[in-house]
This record gives sequence, structure tokens and C-alpha cells, in this order.
Amino acid sequence: MLKLKKSFLNSTNVITFNQNMSRFYDLPKFVQWIIAIIAFFVGFGGTMIFMMKSYGLLLLPILAPIFNLVSVPFFRLIGYYKYLNPYVLSTIQTEKEYDLHNVFTFDYLVNFKWADRGKKAQRTLLGHYFKALLTIIERIETGQLSPEVKIVGHSYFFSDRTAEKLGFTISKAASFWVINSALQFIELTYLYSFSQGKWAMPKFWKVKRAEIVGSDLVKKKEFLEGLVKKLL
Repeated sequence: MLKLKKSFLNSTNVITFNQNMSRFYDLPKFVQWIIAIIAFFVGFGGTMIFMMKSYGLLLLPILAPIFNLVSVPFFRLIGYYKYLNPYVLSTIQTEKEYDLHNVFTFDYLVNFKWADRGKKAQRTLLGHYFKALLTIIERIETGQLSPEVKIVGHSYFFSDRTAEKLGFTISKAASFWVINSALQFIELTYLYSFSQGKWAMPKFWKVKRAEIVGSDLVKKKEFLEGLVKKLL
């Protein structure tokens, strides 16, 4: 595993903070709600104060990861973020479409330890992405979801080779997703660096769209199971 320079972060402090964060979902539900609501509105209010400045838009790449950090628990509790597993979430889950998204800083702090950076984080993230696809397959097989559902994901790290083996169609993402990735490049960069085990710049300007129909995904069940077993 590649090692980060000591100046990147104090590992002892990170581990302690991570241990505290990981207990959040063990708290009673009403306590989670109280913390989530306070964090959301404090974060939203603070963000708006800066956004209303004449230079507010210039601060958006800095404000975005802060707001994402404090808003995740709230969006999860109200059901806007629907987690397929601790590392993959969805905001659209209908009979016609399922979208897949990578998780945010809050989820990294809850689920990872500092020692996980690098190869272990890569395998965990990729393995759970495949597990999310298996979850969708299970819902199709049990009749909870139509075989005609369209599964869509947007990312800058898709391997065309792996995607094609899974039956996905890869295309250039719409301008919205390119702009969205650009505005969040700070968060994308440090999360990507964590998974790489060193400072690294993701090619967020090359974000791709991957799409597959549910019935075609079901045909890849055994292949996906093999990948998950290998990675996790």
C-alpha cells in the first residue's frame, strides 16, 4: 500500500475522529434526527451567508464539500439519499430508472479507517459498487423492480473494459455532470487521493455515463458475484 506523507494529516487524530463518526448510526434515531437537523441548517445558513457575497460563486468549490459533509445525515434520514450499501447511494429509484452515486466525505469518515487508504479502499469501493448491482438484480428477480428498469451511473473512473464486460454502454456525460464534477473537484480530489493512497487528481472533466437495462444486468449475475468474492 502506498504511504502518504506525514504532513498530509495526523493519522492519530484522524483515527480518533473516525471512531467517533462511526458511532453516529448507533445512536438512537431521535438523537440522529436532532444532530442531522442542527448540522443541516447551520451548514445551509453558513453556506448562504458566503454565497450571497459578490464573490460567493468563486467560493462554491470550497463550500460544496462542507455542505455535503453536514447534510448527508439529514438527506439520508428523510430518504433523499437511498443507500444500496454503505458505499453506494441512489437518489432516483423508480420502476423506470435507478441512478448510482459514490458516497461523500461523511460516509468515508464513518466507514473507513485512516489505515484503509490506498489499495484496500479501492477494493472496498469497487467491490461494493458491484454489490449494489447485485442488490438491484435481486430486486428484479424478486419482482420488486421491473426488468426494463434503466440503471445509470456517472463517474470519471469507469474502466471501459470492465463496463463493457458487464454489458454497460459508456458515453460522454451531459454537460450538467461535467459542471457538477468541476464545482466539487476539491472533495473529489481528496476522496480520490484517499483511495489512491497518495495525492492524485481525478479526471473529473472526463466524467462518463454508464447505462444498462435491468434484464441485461441480470445476465451478469454470476460474473458480478465472482468479482465481489474476489474484491471483498
